[in-house]
Amino acid sequence: QAATFEARGPFAPPVLCDAMSGKAKIKTKASKESMRWADDDQVDGPVFRAPDEQGNTFDVRMSEEPDGVLAAKKIVNCIKERGVCVVQANAPDQLLESARYEASELSKDGAFAPPFRVHDDRSMLEAQLWNQALKDEEKVVWIREGKQELRGMNALKLLAKNMSDFAGGLGQLLQEEVGVTFDRIGHAMLSCYSGDRQYCLHIDNAHGGDEDEDERLPDNGMRLSCVYYINTHWDPAEGCDGGLDVFLTDPKSTPASSMSAKAAQKLRVAPHADTLVLFLSERLAHRVIATRGREHQWFALTVWGLCGSAMQEMTKKVLARRQRKADSDDEPE
Repeated sequence: QAATFEARGPFAPPVLCDAMSGKAKIKTKASKESMRWADDDQVDGPVFRAPDEQGNTFDVRMSEEPDGVLAAKKIVNCIKERGVCVVQANAPDQLLESARYEASELSKDGAFAPPFRVHDDRSMLEAQLWNQALKDEEKVVWIREGKQELRGMNALKLLAKNMSDFAGGLGQLLQEEVGVTFDRIGHAMLSCYSGDRQYCLHIDNAHGGDEDEDERLPDNGMRLSCVYYINTHWDPAEGCDGGLDVFLTDPKSTPASSMSAKAAQKLRVAPHADTLVLFLSERLAHRVIATRGREHQWFALTVWGLCGSAMQEMTKKVLARRQRKADSDDEPE
């Protein structure tokens, strides 16, 4: 029997492992060249793959995978080869319809807000550290238990939980095959893309290692980015607005700049319901596809696989950097 989300639970992890135990050490590479991600007018490279009249082309269809362990290996091998894998998750249609309805209701109720509410030095620091990944997220809803506005939003909560389980189930293989380790999954973020907007090319965690710390972006702990679309109303005739372009540079290292990323081929993904895109947070540049008009809202859920120790070090390093700058400013000329 094929591994379906109805039989095994929506977004059931393809393989159980101890990736979430926190015992593994961080093992990853980052570019030693300075990162330059200012927007420019350079034309994008050629399209490697794009949706057709049937929708997205998938690397793995979970409905066709009778063995969850083998499915996990296929997904990780794809990430190892290209840095990204596009999966048809096989969630039930009714669950997707309910999630799309709940997201629309949250939008109508004004529940979407900036991803960070800055009210003290610590929250300001967090906002600055996560800005590289969330620069295009004007308003979001964090899917957390206990939030008043999420009462009754059971479909979104279920998808968020199962996304976390799915990502966690890939952890051990990603560590073994790709050298990427994470020990926790962050809260799911619900985004809405609409209106006449252009979005920024970026890398979720474009840190530069330990050299020249005062000049480089800190390691925010993100290791695996997982984006899942719930737009059951998507029509191929409407194009890919609100979807994702992923630039296929060398998955073993971080591109040095937006120029080098844009020169690579790009993988184009439409915001079609039940599409799960998994990619390396430190290594692949990506960009939300421009949206036009407010008659459509394109919703996506995102979770990240995170390295806890890197997140703790990030705060220490940034505070130390601030102190060095303050001491430098106090020195007499």
